[in-house]
Amino acid sequence: MTKNVLVYIEIDENKAARVSKEIISHALSNFSDADINGIVLADEQAINLALDDLKKCGVNKLYILKDNLFDTHSTCLFAGVLERFILENKPDILLIGATPDGRDLAPRLASKLNIGLTADCTDLQVDSEGKLLATRPTYGGKMMATIISKTLPDFATVRPGAFKYNPNAVHNEPELVYINPDISGLSSLMEIISSENKPRIDDWTCSEVIIAGGLGLKTKENFDLIYKLAELLKAKPAASRAAVEQGWAPQDIQVGQTGNSVSPKLYIAFGISGAMQHTAGITNSDKIIAVNTDKDAPIMHTADFAIQSDAVDIINSLIQKLSN
Repeated sequence: MTKNVLVYIEIDENKAARVSKEIISHALSNFSDADINGIVLADEQAINLALDDLKKCGVNKLYILKDNLFDTHSTCLFAGVLERFILENKPDILLIGATPDGRDLAPRLASKLNIGLTADCTDLQVDSEGKLLATRPTYGGKMMATIISKTLPDFATVRPGAFKYNPNAVHNEPELVYINPDISGLSSLMEIISSENKPRIDDWTCSEVIIAGGLGLKTKENFDLIYKLAELLKAKPAASRAAVEQGWAPQDIQVGQTGNSVSPKLYIAFGISGAMQHTAGITNSDKIIAVNTDKDAPIMHTADFAIQSDAVDIINSLIQKLSN
């Protein structure tokens, strides 16, 4: 029986949000016998600017709910509109990106529909009966739990970067279905008094090269060499959870189950043991190089290239050669 999968597609800077594309790409590759569709809510101007990119997402049908009231974000209004659409169309699986807006919207929608929600997932699969197997970190990232919902639709949010986006896998243009949403009787419990645009933070998780440091670097002074090496290689710096907990690096560059999932072409790990919590965040890397004194460290078996050596010595040697 064909399962109907509905992906909520956010618009970000006149394009479909990358996490929405990642979810669709994963579903197309991993959900057998599934009809992958998308839904977007926006005003007419936003739709017109993003339409060309929306067509490239790979969904079979793209439901476009257009209303000029959508020009200002209102989570409550969006949740009400989506509730009515889902009750009428009855998708089997509903997926939303775990962005700030997605994390705000999803629990409200789950409450309205009286269904379960598996949040911040790092993996999604479908079993032989078509049920969604939603995997997420639990117990502070020490374990992974795979959750099967007892309510319909199966509902999950997906962590950005958890899946690799493959634009080459998309071959079809969607059937566009324009809908004038019924917003009668819907109102917001929130009033936006003022808003402020802050400088956009670059999404470093998709950088081509990421240089990461861990507890094996031993001191903050040694960890700071990661920043210098990353600058010389035109790469982005990252850290393990242990390094962040030592205060050597900010939490926003942490990689792993309780941090960020990354998908670079090259990931170089210096002094990182590579326990399950960390490797879960780097599985989408094309190539992994690990430098560690312990040949039995888990990351040495995960990496494409493993170098048994002192990480600080290797970093200093690279900095010296690159500086010259």
